[in-house]
Amino acid sequence: MKCTYHPHKDAITKCSQCQKPLCDECAPSGKDKDVVCSRCAMLVAAQDASLGVDQRIKEKEGKKQEREIRKKRKSKIWVVSQLVIIAACIAIIAIQVPRLISTFEEEKPIRYGTYSTDAQTDQCIKNLWRISKLLQEGKLPGKDIVCPASKKPYVVTETEGDVVVRSPNPQLYGFKEIRVSKNKPVPELIR
Repeated sequence: MKCTYHPHKDAITKCSQCQKPLCDECAPSGKDKDVVCSRCAMLVAAQDASLGVDQRIKEKEGKKQEREIRKKRKSKIWVVSQLVIIAACIAIIAIQVPRLISTFEEEKPIRYGTYSTDAQTDQCIKNLWRISKLLQEGKLPGKDIVCPASKKPYVVTETEGDVVVRSPNPQLYGFKEIRVSKNKPVPELIR
């Protein structure tokens, strides 16, 4: 039998891959059972190289997928953190709404005492607050500020170093006296 690649030489072994006869020049290791001809060796090397390329492509694709997963995870974290911040802002606004509304409401008069009063008494107390402001400015109330129940002007009494303004009919409100003075600028309700 002659060598496949050198037809003038006798074959001494066969290629373990393709079983073609090989001479001593093609198979220098002699009769080794893992002798491979040059063509099969190139095919094996090409397959190994292509496997390496495939493996590198798969590695690149895996890394790309990992990056995309990380990117999606970061995106989700960013969205969740934004939602948390928005929820916190909404909560803060909801907590502050009553305070904000109260800045636009008319202030209720501060009362001296713990009596509960009706709307007319509240109006009388409001008038006394206006009168108190006038007294602090050094002015006396005019006849235009009247008691809501009796429609009479408030009674002004000037004493030494003080000016006292009283409701003309405190009994209509259920009190003995309703007054304010320059020295005591907070309206007083006396039973």
